[in-house]
Amino acid sequence: MDTFKENALNTIGPAIIVLVCTVFYLSKKKQPKKEINEELLNERILTYKPEPLIDYSKIHYDNKDIEIPAPDESIPGCLNLAKVNYFNFLNNHEFRKEAEVCIKKYGVGSCGPRGFYGTVDVHLTLESRLAKFLQMEESVLYSYGFSTISSAISAYCKKSDIIFCDEKISFAAAQGFLAAKSQVVYFKHNDTNDLEEKLKEYEKKGKHKKRMSKFLIVEGIYASTGTICPLPKLMEIREKYKLRIFIDESLSFGVLGKEGRGVTEHFGIDRSDVDMIMGSLEGSLGSIGGFGVGASIVVEHQRLSSLGYCFSASLPPFLSQVAVCALDIFENNPGIFGELETICVKVDRQLRSLEHYNVISDPLSPLKVITTKEVDNRFEKITLIHRVCTSKNIYMVNADGYLKLNVSIVLDDSDIEKLLTTLKEAALICNDN
Repeated sequence: MDTFKENALNTIGPAIIVLVCTVFYLSKKKQPKKEINEELLNERILTYKPEPLIDYSKIHYDNKDIEIPAPDESIPGCLNLAKVNYFNFLNNHEFRKEAEVCIKKYGVGSCGPRGFYGTVDVHLTLESRLAKFLQMEESVLYSYGFSTISSAISAYCKKSDIIFCDEKISFAAAQGFLAAKSQVVYFKHNDTNDLEEKLKEYEKKGKHKKRMSKFLIVEGIYASTGTICPLPKLMEIREKYKLRIFIDESLSFGVLGKEGRGVTEHFGIDRSDVDMIMGSLEGSLGSIGGFGVGASIVVEHQRLSSLGYCFSASLPPFLSQVAVCALDIFENNPGIFGELETICVKVDRQLRSLEHYNVISDPLSPLKVITTKEVDNRFEKITLIHRVCTSKNIYMVNADGYLKLNVSIVLDDSDIEKLLTTLKEAALICNDN
């Protein structure tokens, strides 16, 4: 009997609570919806001035020389060579119109990863166009150029593998090595003899008998030096030692080759012999994001294992459309690659004529890297030269004792002359000090 009473209480108690909550909810009077006063709403939006999150007036800087990173290009005579804008796509009004139409249709973002609800038809179109342009089976699209390289590498290279890479490899690739936890062996910059010595040493130790995959990772045009990798010799070594080769074409894609297909076209290498080509949309295409191309089985593995693809929100549709517009120009007007090459060679020749500077980069590279001929106090001298150029409204990148500048097809003779004259004056000021 006691058990019956206990069960009854356990049943009736919750039922009473549910009944009371239901009666209370139904008895609440619903407030009638107030009509929005559009005029008052717009007035409040226009007059709203939020308080700043940080009160900069209370922050005291010890360093008085704080540089403003973004130059004002509206100033007459401003020459922004720090910006990557090889084909002047960043100022293309047709691209902007296409982007506006895309924003009105899809909004500014997809708000989700590709594998969940972040895939839009523009993404599929761009992937198809990239694969077609590079004459590969399939491509995969990333939303950020940096994560493209690091994620693609870590998707394939594992802790038990070994990576042979150039000592001037990009920071993004180095982060991929850390994520992969693979053994990394660096060889001297563009030195294939040193690479082969490293491989012979590895073979001699007998470690090759273990179940370990070997990867060779290089860049088409190195972002740190502006030099082109010796791909034909690297492909010979790859075949000889059974390596899997990955090429980062972030700077060489859309630049090298008669039709802009990159370092493989430049050297006449069959792209099907390259295991994976990675690249950035932030270089020649003037957009944001990155891509990987290769055989379908290689690309599909990235869709399942690449962290930058699986967990990052997908590329905004309007930026995908901008990249499609750039590919249209590449395919319909391949002569622009010759125009860029002509200007690159011209600027290179002019820079090499300067008395106080060494040019590190390749003549065909749109990224020019220069430094002083004098080694002593090079860092301080380059910093001073950079400051003088900035004061003359010529903006370049100061990178640890090197000046980096990006060539564009809109550079004319007066721009080049202004650059050369300013560099000469800066060198004289530097020597006087």
